[in-house]
Amino acid sequence: MAAETKGITVKIDAGLHAQVREYVEAHNMTMGEFVAQALDNELHPKFQMQEANKMANTRTIAFQVPEDLFQRIKDYLARNNMTQRQFFLGLIEAELDREQNEINDIQAVESAKADSAAPEEAESESEMTEPASEQDIAEAQADPEASPEGEPEPEEPDFGPTM
Repeated sequence: MAAETKGITVKIDAGLHAQVREYVEAHNMTMGEFVAQALDNELHPKFQMQEANKMANTRTIAFQVPEDLFQRIKDYLARNNMTQRQFFLGLIEAELDREQNEINDIQAVESAKADSAAPEEAESESEMTEPASEQDIAEAQADPEASPEGEPEPEEPDFGPTM
């Protein structure tokens, strides 16, 4: 079943019209297909391009692809009126953004877990530690060498003869 279509009539500069007509013929498109594609690309851009000033320092990335994939890319670029640069920059930026969002999500979950575990740990530590009695304080002050609660002092490890 075909989608409902509506007409649009516009007046444009004769020079621009000639360029559009040439493009449409070169890409074996109808004027309606071209206008629909142009409007769709304008209203729903596939890729966010960086501003020119952000691209001042550029580097080259070059790689080879199989011929059939290259032809598919060329066809896609023609159908979507894109340059190779726009296409690959868009793919790279989209993947880097996707990964960064994934990392941010993981860090947020870990942070939330750590925040919710911190009060429980503090409560369990305070439950395990009893306040020192006055008698314990007096005994510790009287015999600074004594270990708490009558536990034996740990022995120094024997590392053998020293030089």
